[in-house]
Amino acid sequence: MYTNNVANVLWNGIASRSFHIKNGVTQDGIISPILFCVYFDGLLLQLHNSGIGCYSGNFFVGALAC
Repeated sequence: MYTNNVANVLWNGIASRSFHIKNGVTQDGIISPILFCVYFDGLLLQLHNSGIGCYSGNFFVGALAC
């Protein structure tokens, strides 16, 4: 599921040439949200431990993201 992936970009009705995707998590995979949360949790932990990131007073908010 995560090997030998290819994609192309569709812009204004015109598709680009296909290109290989060398890393990342597919958006339609059942386990993708779980893998993202595992990654993002580690990132937030590193931000908290480093003292950088978003704070409201002394309260750690994390990183604002969509």
